[in-house]
Amino acid sequence: MTSALGGFLEGEEGDLTYPVPVFVIEHPSGLVAVDAGLHPDLAQDSTRLGPLEGVFEVHLPADGTGTAGALLRSSGFDPDDVDQIVLTHLHFDHAGGLVEFPNARVVVQAAEWAARNDDRMVHSGAYNPDDINHGHDRVEISGDHDLFGDGAVTCLLTDGHTAGHQSVRVRTETGTFVICGDCCYLRRALVDEHLPPFGVNREHQLAALRRMRVEASLGATLIFGHDPEQWNAITQHGLTTGV
Repeated sequence: MTSALGGFLEGEEGDLTYPVPVFVIEHPSGLVAVDAGLHPDLAQDSTRLGPLEGVFEVHLPADGTGTAGALLRSSGFDPDDVDQIVLTHLHFDHAGGLVEFPNARVVVQAAEWAARNDDRMVHSGAYNPDDINHGHDRVEISGDHDLFGDGAVTCLLTDGHTAGHQSVRVRTETGTFVICGDCCYLRRALVDEHLPPFGVNREHQLAALRRMRVEASLGATLIFGHDPEQWNAITQHGLTTGV
Protein backbone atom coordinates (compact mmCIF):
# COMPACT_ATOMS: atom_id res chain seq x y z
CA MET A 1 0.00 0.00 0.00
CA THR A 2 0.93 3.66 -0.15
CA SER A 3 -0.04 6.29 2.42
CA ALA A 4 1.39 9.29 4.22
CA LEU A 5 4.73 8.75 5.96
CA GLY A 6 3.40 10.94 8.76
CA GLY A 7 1.01 8.13 9.68
CA PHE A 8 4.04 6.02 10.58
CA LEU A 9 6.39 8.66 11.99
CA GLU A 10 4.60 11.64 13.46
CA GLY A 11 5.44 14.90 11.72
CA GLU A 12 7.23 13.39 8.71
CA GLU A 13 6.45 14.63 5.20
CA GLY A 14 5.75 12.74 1.99
CA ASP A 15 4.37 9.29 1.19
CA LEU A 16 5.58 5.76 1.82
CA THR A 17 4.95 2.62 -0.21
CA TYR A 18 5.27 -0.43 1.98
CA PRO A 19 4.61 -4.19 2.25
CA VAL A 20 1.62 -5.80 3.95
CA PRO A 21 3.17 -9.10 5.02
CA VAL A 22 1.66 -12.43 6.01
CA PHE A 23 3.74 -15.15 7.65
CA VAL A 24 3.53 -18.95 7.73
CA ILE A 25 5.14 -21.04 10.45
CA GLU A 26 5.62 -24.79 10.05
CA HIS A 27 5.42 -26.51 13.42
CA PRO A 28 5.25 -30.28 14.02
CA SER A 29 1.83 -29.78 15.63
CA GLY A 30 0.35 -27.78 12.78
CA LEU A 31 0.58 -24.94 10.31
CA VAL A 32 0.31 -21.41 11.72
CA ALA A 33 -0.26 -18.14 9.92
CA VAL A 34 0.44 -14.74 11.41
CA ASP A 35 -1.94 -12.11 10.07
CA ALA A 36 -4.14 -12.41 7.00
CA GLY A 37 -3.30 -9.32 4.97
CA LEU A 38 -5.84 -7.44 2.88
CA HIS A 39 -9.28 -8.61 1.83
CA PRO A 40 -9.14 -10.13 -1.68
CA ASP A 41 -11.86 -7.73 -2.92
CA LEU A 42 -9.30 -4.93 -2.69
CA ALA A 43 -7.56 -6.39 -5.72
CA GLN A 44 -10.50 -5.14 -7.78
CA ASP A 45 -11.43 -1.81 -6.19
CA SER A 46 -10.92 0.15 -3.00
CA THR A 47 -14.54 0.84 -2.03
CA ARG A 48 -14.25 -1.73 0.77
CA LEU A 49 -11.98 0.72 2.60
CA GLY A 50 -14.96 2.99 3.21
CA PRO A 51 -13.82 6.16 5.02
CA LEU A 52 -10.18 5.22 4.39
CA GLU A 53 -10.56 5.11 0.62
CA GLY A 54 -8.21 7.79 -0.63
CA VAL A 55 -6.12 7.62 2.54
CA PHE A 56 -4.57 4.29 1.51
CA GLU A 57 -3.71 3.28 -2.03
CA VAL A 58 -3.80 -0.49 -2.43
CA HIS A 59 -1.44 -2.16 -4.92
CA LEU A 60 -2.82 -5.71 -5.03
CA PRO A 61 -2.57 -7.16 -8.57
CA ALA A 62 -5.97 -7.28 -10.25
CA ASP A 63 -5.49 -10.98 -11.09
CA GLY A 64 -5.57 -11.87 -7.39
CA THR A 65 -1.99 -13.14 -7.20
CA GLY A 66 -1.13 -10.82 -4.32
CA THR A 67 -3.70 -12.02 -1.80
CA ALA A 68 -2.68 -14.10 1.20
CA GLY A 69 -4.27 -17.26 -0.15
CA ALA A 70 -2.59 -16.95 -3.53
CA LEU A 71 0.79 -16.21 -1.99
CA LEU A 72 0.54 -19.26 0.25
CA ARG A 73 -0.31 -21.47 -2.71
CA SER A 74 2.59 -20.10 -4.73
CA SER A 75 4.88 -21.05 -1.83
CA GLY A 76 3.59 -24.61 -1.64
CA PHE A 77 1.02 -24.23 1.12
CA ASP A 78 -2.74 -24.64 1.10
CA PRO A 79 -4.55 -21.98 3.14
CA ASP A 80 -7.18 -24.60 3.94
CA ASP A 81 -4.46 -26.47 5.89
CA VAL A 82 -3.67 -23.59 8.24
CA ASP A 83 -4.67 -24.78 11.72
CA GLN A 84 -4.23 -21.52 13.61
CA ILE A 85 -3.96 -17.89 12.59
CA VAL A 86 -2.54 -15.40 15.04
CA LEU A 87 -3.89 -11.92 14.38
CA THR A 88 -1.57 -9.25 15.68
CA HIS A 89 -4.64 -6.99 15.68
CA LEU A 90 -7.87 -6.48 13.78
CA HIS A 91 -7.08 -3.55 11.49
CA PHE A 92 -8.19 -4.04 7.89
CA ASP A 93 -4.67 -4.71 6.56
CA HIS A 94 -3.98 -7.47 9.10
CA ALA A 95 -7.35 -9.21 9.41
CA GLY A 96 -8.93 -8.46 6.02
CA GLY A 97 -7.83 -11.71 4.40
CA LEU A 98 -9.19 -13.94 7.16
CA VAL A 99 -11.85 -15.21 4.76
CA GLU A 100 -9.05 -17.05 2.91
CA PHE A 101 -8.30 -19.25 5.95
CA PRO A 102 -11.61 -21.08 6.42
CA ASN A 103 -10.39 -23.83 8.74
CA ALA A 104 -8.07 -21.86 10.99
CA ARG A 105 -8.67 -21.18 14.65
CA VAL A 106 -8.17 -17.48 15.34
CA VAL A 107 -5.80 -16.59 18.17
CA VAL A 108 -6.43 -13.03 19.35
CA GLN A 109 -5.96 -11.01 22.50
CA ALA A 110 -9.24 -10.78 24.42
CA ALA A 111 -8.87 -7.01 24.70
CA GLU A 112 -8.52 -6.73 20.93
CA TRP A 113 -11.58 -8.86 20.28
CA ALA A 114 -13.59 -6.80 22.75
CA ALA A 115 -12.56 -3.63 20.90
CA ARG A 116 -13.72 -4.89 17.49
CA ASN A 117 -17.09 -3.17 17.92
CA ASP A 118 -15.63 0.15 19.06
CA ASP A 119 -17.82 2.66 17.22
CA ARG A 120 -14.97 5.09 16.63
CA MET A 121 -12.75 2.41 15.11
CA VAL A 122 -15.53 0.96 12.95
CA HIS A 123 -16.72 4.34 11.71
CA SER A 124 -13.15 5.35 10.87
CA GLY A 125 -12.73 2.22 8.73
CA ALA A 126 -9.85 0.84 10.80
CA TYR A 127 -11.99 -2.13 11.87
CA ASN A 128 -14.37 -3.69 9.37
CA PRO A 129 -16.68 -6.23 11.07
CA ASP A 130 -17.10 -8.00 7.73
CA ASP A 131 -13.39 -8.84 7.82
CA ILE A 132 -13.67 -10.98 10.93
CA ASN A 133 -17.26 -12.22 11.23
CA HIS A 134 -16.83 -15.51 9.36
CA GLY A 135 -17.64 -17.92 12.20
CA HIS A 136 -14.07 -19.06 12.84
CA ASP A 137 -13.26 -20.93 16.01
CA ARG A 138 -11.48 -18.52 18.30
CA VAL A 139 -9.11 -18.54 21.24
CA GLU A 140 -9.03 -15.31 23.23
CA ILE A 141 -5.85 -14.90 25.24
CA SER A 142 -4.75 -12.34 27.80
CA GLY A 143 -1.08 -11.41 27.81
CA ASP A 144 1.78 -13.58 26.60
CA HIS A 145 0.84 -17.02 25.37
CA ASP A 146 2.94 -20.02 24.31
CA LEU A 147 1.02 -21.45 21.37
CA PHE A 148 2.30 -25.03 21.59
CA GLY A 149 3.81 -25.11 25.08
CA ASP A 150 7.33 -25.62 23.77
CA GLY A 151 8.55 -22.04 23.39
CA ALA A 152 8.61 -22.23 19.60
CA VAL A 153 5.80 -19.76 18.91
CA THR A 154 4.87 -17.24 21.58
CA CYS A 155 2.39 -14.39 21.41
CA LEU A 156 3.75 -11.28 23.13
CA LEU A 157 1.39 -8.59 24.38
CA THR A 158 2.53 -5.31 22.79
CA ASP A 159 -0.59 -3.20 23.12
CA GLY A 160 -0.79 0.53 22.59
CA HIS A 161 -1.23 0.66 18.83
CA THR A 162 -4.56 -1.01 19.53
CA ALA A 163 -6.18 -2.24 22.73
CA GLY A 164 -4.89 -5.77 22.31
CA HIS A 165 -2.06 -5.69 19.82
CA GLN A 166 0.32 -8.65 20.00
CA SER A 167 3.63 -9.56 18.41
CA VAL A 168 4.87 -13.11 17.78
CA ARG A 169 8.23 -14.61 18.77
CA VAL A 170 9.34 -17.59 16.69
CA ARG A 171 12.29 -19.74 17.79
CA THR A 172 13.81 -21.80 14.99
CA GLU A 173 16.93 -23.93 14.51
CA THR A 174 18.59 -20.99 12.78
CA GLY A 175 17.62 -18.22 15.17
CA THR A 176 14.88 -16.32 16.92
CA PHE A 177 12.61 -13.91 15.07
CA VAL A 178 9.97 -11.53 16.39
CA ILE A 179 7.14 -10.51 14.06
CA CYS A 180 6.53 -7.04 15.47
CA GLY A 181 3.28 -6.23 13.74
CA ASP A 182 2.30 -2.60 14.08
CA CYS A 183 3.84 -2.02 17.49
CA CYS A 184 6.87 -1.09 15.39
CA TYR A 185 6.12 -0.13 11.79
CA LEU A 186 9.68 0.76 10.76
CA ARG A 187 13.23 0.30 12.01
CA ARG A 188 13.44 4.09 12.36
CA ALA A 189 10.64 4.00 14.92
CA LEU A 190 12.69 1.67 17.12
CA VAL A 191 16.02 3.48 16.72
CA ASP A 192 14.60 6.94 17.38
CA GLU A 193 11.60 5.98 19.56
CA HIS A 194 9.61 7.92 17.00
CA LEU A 195 5.95 7.03 17.48
CA PRO A 196 3.11 7.34 14.99
CA PRO A 197 0.44 9.96 15.66
CA PHE A 198 -2.32 7.39 16.15
CA GLY A 199 -2.82 4.74 18.81
CA VAL A 200 -5.03 3.96 21.76
CA ASN A 201 -2.34 4.43 24.40
CA ARG A 202 0.89 6.31 23.72
CA GLU A 203 2.58 5.17 26.94
CA HIS A 204 1.90 1.54 26.06
CA GLN A 205 3.12 2.12 22.51
CA LEU A 206 6.45 3.30 23.86
CA ALA A 207 6.63 0.36 26.26
CA ALA A 208 6.00 -2.01 23.35
CA LEU A 209 8.84 -0.43 21.35
CA ARG A 210 11.14 -0.86 24.32
CA ARG A 211 10.08 -4.47 24.70
CA MET A 212 11.12 -5.04 21.09
CA ARG A 213 14.49 -3.49 21.89
CA VAL A 214 14.91 -5.97 24.74
CA GLU A 215 14.04 -8.87 22.43
CA ALA A 216 16.69 -7.64 20.00
CA SER A 217 19.26 -7.35 22.80
CA LEU A 218 18.61 -11.00 23.63
CA GLY A 219 19.50 -11.99 20.08
CA ALA A 220 16.16 -11.90 18.26
CA THR A 221 15.84 -10.56 14.74
CA LEU A 222 12.94 -8.12 14.59
CA ILE A 223 10.67 -8.16 11.54
CA PHE A 224 9.07 -4.74 11.43
CA GLY A 225 5.44 -4.29 10.52
CA HIS A 226 5.69 -2.39 7.24
CA ASP A 227 9.34 -1.55 6.61
CA PRO A 228 10.04 -1.40 2.85
CA GLU A 229 13.82 -1.36 3.24
CA GLN A 230 13.81 -4.46 5.41
CA TRP A 231 11.30 -6.20 3.17
CA ASN A 232 13.45 -5.52 0.10
CA ALA A 233 16.35 -7.18 1.90
CA ILE A 234 14.20 -10.18 2.80
CA THR A 235 12.95 -10.43 -0.80
CA GLN A 236 16.49 -10.40 -2.15
CA HIS A 237 18.29 -12.52 0.41
CA GLY A 238 15.60 -14.46 2.28
CA LEU A 239 14.69 -14.27 5.93
CA THR A 240 17.98 -14.56 7.79
CA THR A 241 19.07 -13.59 11.28
CA GLY A 242 20.08 -9.97 11.53
CA VAL A 243 18.17 -8.92 8.41
